[in-house]
Amino acid sequence: MTDPSLSWDVILPERGARTSRATLHISSLSHGEELLSLPLSVGKRVSRARKEGTLCPESRAELLHCLGESARLCAKARVEALISRRDYSERDLGEKLRLDGYAHAVVEEAVHRAAECGLVDDARFGAAFVRSKLASGWGRERIERELSRHGVSPELIAGWPDDFISKEEERERALSLALRRRLTGKNDYEKIVRFLCGKGYAISMATDVAHEVLRGEN
Repeated sequence: MTDPSLSWDVILPERGARTSRATLHISSLSHGEELLSLPLSVGKRVSRARKEGTLCPESRAELLHCLGESARLCAKARVEALISRRDYSERDLGEKLRLDGYAHAVVEEAVHRAAECGLVDDARFGAAFVRSKLASGWGRERIERELSRHGVSPELIAGWPDDFISKEEERERALSLALRRRLTGKNDYEKIVRFLCGKGYAISMATDVAHEVLRGEN
């Protein structure tokens, strides 16, 4: 049913504006004046469709339905663009979309579809993350903390930790890192322990390595 009272417009941010959102202004007899925040890509798509005459809703409900379809298509394109540059965990990808301004339901659907077709895979992301951080000298505890922050359980990663690094190898890395530290003779033990714990090595390993380093200095 056509609503003769319906009017709407998309307000895009001016060039150089700090906001990355568009605004949909709707006026209707049933709901009065409404301002809806949209992801910029959705705003541009809807605005273009209106100018081209391909979006001519006859009611507020039809307009919102078309808006939802545009949001889903833009979210899908955004996911593909992000994944083309680097790998993401499901949580990180969802957070990117939320920051763009996509609604919760759109985000959930886009991330679910990306996982279904293998564009995102938490196990793959986690394994690559582990290898990268081990190469940077991180210890197990920090790696596991950061995995959790990305929404990835260490249990998802096949072979973690034994297939990636043994306790002996981890201790050798900790010792190598500690030996590179410049000692001043003042609070060296505390500094080594604090440094290694910051890298993610267990306190027991950090103290053991600190004792070994200082024994070698004497």
